[in-house]
Amino acid sequence: MRRPPRIRPLLWHASAAIPVLGAAAAFYGPALARTGGVWPAPLDDVYIHFGFARAAALGHPFSWIPGNGYSSGGTSLAYPLALAPGYLLGFRGAWLGLFAALLACAALLDLCRSLRWLLDPRGGPGAASSRWVAWAAPLFVVAVPLLDWSWFSGMEVALLGAVMGRALVAVRRAELAPPAQRPAEQLRAGLLAALLVATRPEAVALAAPLAVAVAHAAGSLGAAASLARASLPTALLLGAQAAANRALTGEWSAAGAVRKLILSNPYAAPLEKALEVIKNLAALQVQALESALGGPSYAFLLPLLGAIAALDRRTRRLAVPLLIGAYGSLLLVALNATARYQNLRYAAPALAMLLVAAALGTEALARRGRLAAGVAAALALAALAAPSAWFARQIDHFARSSANIAGQHVEVARRLAARARQHRAPRRVLLGDAGAIPYLSGIPAIDGLGLGGYRGMPFARASVHGVPAVVELIERLDAAERPDVFALYPSWWGGLADVFGRRVDAVKIEDNVMCAADEKVIYEADWSALAPPGERRDGAIDEVDIADLVDERAHGYAFPSPRGGWVVGAVLRDGSDGGGAPRFDAGRIIPEGREQSFAIRAAAAAAASARGPAVLALRTDGGGPIAIGVAIERAADEARVEVPERPLDRWSEIRVPLRDVAPGDLVRIRALRGTFRSFHVWLLRP
Repeated sequence: MRRPPRIRPLLWHASAAIPVLGAAAAFYGPALARTGGVWPAPLDDVYIHFGFARAAALGHPFSWIPGNGYSSGGTSLAYPLALAPGYLLGFRGAWLGLFAALLACAALLDLCRSLRWLLDPRGGPGAASSRWVAWAAPLFVVAVPLLDWSWFSGMEVALLGAVMGRALVAVRRAELAPPAQRPAEQLRAGLLAALLVATRPEAVALAAPLAVAVAHAAGSLGAAASLARASLPTALLLGAQAAANRALTGEWSAAGAVRKLILSNPYAAPLEKALEVIKNLAALQVQALESALGGPSYAFLLPLLGAIAALDRRTRRLAVPLLIGAYGSLLLVALNATARYQNLRYAAPALAMLLVAAALGTEALARRGRLAAGVAAALALAALAAPSAWFARQIDHFARSSANIAGQHVEVARRLAARARQHRAPRRVLLGDAGAIPYLSGIPAIDGLGLGGYRGMPFARASVHGVPAVVELIERLDAAERPDVFALYPSWWGGLADVFGRRVDAVKIEDNVMCAADEKVIYEADWSALAPPGERRDGAIDEVDIADLVDERAHGYAFPSPRGGWVVGAVLRDGSDGGGAPRFDAGRIIPEGREQSFAIRAAAAAAASARGPAVLALRTDGGGPIAIGVAIERAADEARVEVPERPLDRWSEIRVPLRDVAPGDLVRIRALRGTFRSFHVWLLRP
């Protein structure tokens, strides 16, 4: 067979660079004009990646901020490691975004190259009629403006596209390789599938069927061994990640899953969670798979071309996994409570998979002769042209979003850095999932939503339970370690910003299309109402600080879920006469007829005596008369306690004598009449 002239690959690469670089310029140019020269980032999450990349470059991989310890909150394990060389090369501050943009363009060109290899008919039947599809590969990559928004956002999506292209090529090579070379090609496909998952977790929906495709093409090697080579790297990655999360954070799941998944909501009933998932799926279907693809009249074309690829013998081993991966990833992201927001960025991987499947379908149809090639060209042209009406809107949205991030998050970072130069530098800032502020200001931070991680403390889980549970974790920190500055949205942090903060500055933006609120406020902190860490009550042999998730876990505490156990907090005065100092405590609401329970810690109880009578002291706040029942699980009786009306300005204590308690006993406290607001429990020896 005659080899193609060398000029042809050069022309192809030039033709690929034009649409990719042209799309990049179309998005970055207007955004730069809006940001005043700050490299555009339409999502603050971009700066979270930058923080992880900086920490990795400084020798602290998988840490958001050096000194904070391991964090499982990064949505991508691989992407910060890909950005870290840019930091070392001198792309510092917001200019790391320029390196991310260069990386995105290189990744998209690599995806185009992989797609060209997959679409090249290589002189087989129908080669003449389908060769043009390989030249059109770059158009499939940049045809959907909603996807382009994510490609160039500075997030990990472009890297995912490059890895996806390489993984598909590896699967095809494993299929075509001679038996002696096939095991190595299968393992390469498995490693790239694992890298897919390391780049975006929902890519497991593609990695799994790709492994099956490798096994299906095993031939004489045997399906079981081939499946192991293709799937074991992903399984080992997921297992190692889960084990690291468990060992270093106490959770098997990553912080992002704990914080964002609808299933993590402890208060919602199963039907309520199912309805939220359905809402997400409906929004993703209408906005990402319909409107973004040109509307109902054209949105079916990409799936149709993908289905043609799935029916073709030559392309089905790639097309079927791509279709399963696209719709499977949408099902997975529908579990994310934020799936409908941030310009549907979570749908980007699914769109990328659909586009690649459609390209394969176009080539499969064009290979069947001139008439079929004409039909393929018409379908592809319509499918790729239909979304173009959204280019102007998506480019404008990209620019406005970038202006929002620069005008709010970047500006807050600038002001905090200025305060550090003019006054005593803040020792630590408390914020909520805001990456630009610590990254650009250089001030250490605690992420109250938990995605940044802080020394293994369960901030992500606490933020799901409620703001007072986050304050309970801050109470565990030494006074010198607690944040002395907040940068928060007041509407997100009621009971924290207004109780423990004094407003000193604020940044308000106009035309907000991306930030959680138009105003971010800077506060100085006052933690004087918090107890010193490690404080213990005289005579207590055990205690449970309700809504402190660390203490609850240690005692096997259970609250009535769902629709019960809501976390609340208050700052009230101590002492029976209300003359004590104001003291914060968080607790849970136990509705009438429901109960809470906990186990007496053996080590704590044994320190006094193994077994005997005790007094259960229960802290509650003010309110009307209630009745509670207290029982030890191994005992047959339940003590009923009538609690009279209590003053609203102070903490009140309910004392319940227990005849016999022992280490490991399960204590049940039931709300018999009225709602019981339970804040703290002490076990005292009389």
